[in-house]
Amino acid sequence: MQEKPPSSSPQPLGNASLALGITSAALVFGLALCALTAARQGWIRIAATPLFVCGASSAFLGLLAIAVGAAGLFGAQRARGTAVVGIVLGAVGICLFFGAAGQLGGGG
Repeated sequence: MQEKPPSSSPQPLGNASLALGITSAALVFGLALCALTAARQGWIRIAATPLFVCGASSAFLGLLAIAVGAAGLFGAQRARGTAVVGIVLGAVGICLFFGAAGQLGGGG
């Protein structure tokens, strides 16, 4: 039995996962940097709630990137590289959020 290599046809789920993963990782990184700076400068109480809500929403985009990327791994014979990268970047966004929240919450 001979296996066919994945074709180079467009991968809409992989592309969506990649876009969501990039967005999640970039937004969570920026928000975490702002929150950690605010904590060091002492004005975190002013902006804690908006930063947390925006960070959690951006981490949710990472969760969506993982779900959409996982769906892009199955199905027709298509390239899966973008789906895998989207999954990894979505996981990076989620890990950054929990890492920053733990650091700010006194857990680290």
